[in-house]
Amino acid sequence: MSNSENCIFCKIVKGEIPASVIFEDDQCMAFMDIFPVSKGHCLLIPKEHYVNMMDVDLDVLAHLSKKLAELTRKVHKVLRPDGILNSVANGKGAGQEVPHLHFHIIPRNVGDPFGFRFPPDYRESMAPREELDSLAEKFRSA
Repeated sequence: MSNSENCIFCKIVKGEIPASVIFEDDQCMAFMDIFPVSKGHCLLIPKEHYVNMMDVDLDVLAHLSKKLAELTRKVHKVLRPDGILNSVANGKGAGQEVPHLHFHIIPRNVGDPFGFRFPPDYRESMAPREELDSLAEKFRSA
């Protein structure tokens, strides 16, 4: 898929918009988020324009996965947070705001106001086994 003319991340890749770049290679780049949720919040993107995980080339994704692990380790080494949240949103329903695949690397500490949290009552009732088995079969067959 080619670069999108109006995509802010494609403009960063092309050097049309400044970014605090951490690293880049022929397939991806990492840079600081300009609206950080916490100190050290950064992003990893493919240089080629993919909207999200539904259309990304699997070889590019394999490369991104390795770089995501490396970047997460670098952030941990420098900041020593209690934890690091790695997140990717796929589509508006998941909270994706920029339609260019990107991974968030967000340092977290116990008590931070932001985080991936399940609803307080989500463990009160288990899903029926038949429903889980049915979905698993559909996913296997897809």
